[in-house]
Amino acid sequence: MQNNTFSGDSLRLSLIVLDEVTSTNDYFKTQLSNFKPLPEFTAIMAKKQTNGRGQRDSTWLSEENANITFSLLLYPTFLKLPDHFILNMCISLGLIHWFRSLQIDAKIKWPNDIMINNKKVCGILIENTSNSKGIKHAIVGIGVNANQENFPAEIKHKASSILRETSYRLPSLETACEAIIRHIHQLYSRLQKTEISTDQLLEEYNKNLFLRGQTGLYRAGDETFEAEIKEVSPDGKLHLLRNYQISTFYFKEVEFLLQ
Repeated sequence: MQNNTFSGDSLRLSLIVLDEVTSTNDYFKTQLSNFKPLPEFTAIMAKKQTNGRGQRDSTWLSEENANITFSLLLYPTFLKLPDHFILNMCISLGLIHWFRSLQIDAKIKWPNDIMINNKKVCGILIENTSNSKGIKHAIVGIGVNANQENFPAEIKHKASSILRETSYRLPSLETACEAIIRHIHQLYSRLQKTEISTDQLLEEYNKNLFLRGQTGLYRAGDETFEAEIKEVSPDGKLHLLRNYQISTFYFKEVEFLLQ
């Protein structure tokens, strides 16, 4: 294990790098329950995750020493519990800004995947702990497929990496991790100081929506249907145009089917 501390832009971050862990989110939960409070923007990065988790209870498959897998601790007490999607937008757009810094065109697949060339290269898992006043703390798990070259046959049609899609190999995964956190911090800090409004955040999120304005295939329950993404609302609902009518869905009520 190593602990790198860097500061600048009002951010002082402790990046703990572990050789192997089951899940960085789960490791964080253990740390929070057993020790004194950790400072905000403490991050835990794993060179190898043996049981990384994604949304819908899925497993995040990651090749050892090839990808960026880390969790970030936040105390977004300035957000009320119903505003949890605001944090989702902040994290997603922070990642988009980082991809842009690498001259990579990436899009947000609602609610929290990042796509390059119609392939998933990044997943986000936010686990909030709340009380009656709002969000107490959030553990933000992020997995970026960076330098991985090979993927299992059953997922290679929908999952890829920065290297496979752009031919760019990240020279240092730790440096890249630190850069991602800086981009998230810049947006998070502006939001906290009300230098950027929720409406502005939502507008940028919608502008960066994967396949917005295009027809895609979706599944809700036992029904599979074609629809067009119109927008996402402030509460995180996806608005789809189907049969000339707008249908709205919360997360887990509908699944986008990658072709």
